[in-house]
Amino acid sequence: MILAQIGLSHHTTPIDLRERFNCAETVLTEAYHALHGLGVQEVVIVSTCNRVELYACAELTEESLRRTLVRFLSQFHHVPEREFDQHLQWRVDQEAVAHLMRVAASLDSLVLGEAQILGQVRNSLRLAQDRGHAGLTLTRLFEQALHTGKRVQTETGLGRGRYSVGHAAVEMAGRIFDDFSRAKILILGAGKMSEVTARHLVEKGVKWVVVANRTYQRAVDLAIQLGGSAMAFDDAINGGMADADIVIASTSAPHAIIHRGNLQPIMRRRRGKPLFIIDIAIPRDVDPNVNALENVFLYNVDDLQQCVNEDAMRRAGEADAARLIAEEETLAFLSWFRARQATPTIAQLKSHLDDIREEYLRIFGPRLAHLSAKDRQTIETMAQSMMDQVARQPIQKLKRDASGEPTVPISLAAATLHLFGLDANSEDAGENPDANSAGVHTARESA
Repeated sequence: MILAQIGLSHHTTPIDLRERFNCAETVLTEAYHALHGLGVQEVVIVSTCNRVELYACAELTEESLRRTLVRFLSQFHHVPEREFDQHLQWRVDQEAVAHLMRVAASLDSLVLGEAQILGQVRNSLRLAQDRGHAGLTLTRLFEQALHTGKRVQTETGLGRGRYSVGHAAVEMAGRIFDDFSRAKILILGAGKMSEVTARHLVEKGVKWVVVANRTYQRAVDLAIQLGGSAMAFDDAINGGMADADIVIASTSAPHAIIHRGNLQPIMRRRRGKPLFIIDIAIPRDVDPNVNALENVFLYNVDDLQQCVNEDAMRRAGEADAARLIAEEETLAFLSWFRARQATPTIAQLKSHLDDIREEYLRIFGPRLAHLSAKDRQTIETMAQSMMDQVARQPIQKLKRDASGEPTVPISLAAATLHLFGLDANSEDAGENPDANSAGVHTARESA
């Protein structure tokens, strides 16, 4: 069984390529359906503004699993492999586990310590479970990751202040306007990111804020909370942008909603007044070509990196504490995962010993026919106890080896002595002699 992670993120992939792989929740059902029949036993897709990652568990070779997942990404998103293969991140077993722990701890986010990632990880697991793709291994892995994120939030100051991409967007806007009380802000989209951004703007002194959303009532509800006003979405695209100083776009539209063509007449109405647009949506809400228009200044999530880097420097100490937690939880999961890897071998060993016991009872059964039922039961109990004792040392060794504890990788002869606890250096040699003879005592007492 191999555990792997493959994906694209803001670390290695430019935004124009990254947005082609964005997988909205409505599309995830199709994605999971496409994964059926590919030989991948378990898979969870994590799709956010800054990453699309697949976590998979399969009885395949590493190379076969990688080829399968790359082919899926290419075919499902209609992107030729040659266009994204060089940007892919591929991790196996311990590296894959450690990466998810860092993601849940918000150590791998565009904004260090951002608050949304833990909810996104939780939602990714839920969606995979609902569609039957998260089995025992990935469920345990993601639950461990969620535990990691919660520990980071409660035991470190990394998440203090709930810094997010929305906060970084406001900081960017603050570099444009010294006095927010005079700025007119238009928020396009009333989702979670828009809400965080808008609330932070109000805290900074914005008095003129308009919220527009495809679902008008959602815009009204958010505007009431902010002490602002709501506007129909189509009206905002036209009239709203003509009056605003700063437009923050964060809708869930699958394609750009603001283009050079529909912005040109708006800019003519503004008579040279600058318009600052901060696009924090993935896929992007604003066509990058609008930047060519005079007095239009467009920023996207990748442009927020300067704000993010400065904040990361302030949080460096807390990040170190979060990394230690992530490392602890990685080792905890790996101990469970590796021990579970030994389960089939242990089951096979037990089955083999049971077959030997049953075969010998069958062979000697006729010779025991003169004995009473109680005596025959005593012999069967003794035989079972003997086999249990034969299996005891190997099972303990197998579990320790699988969990990552030090083993003895030596010759078959020496390995046999070690496996059965017969070597002089074995820490289990001669351990608990009473336990070793427990089965014999039971048989004698039964007699």
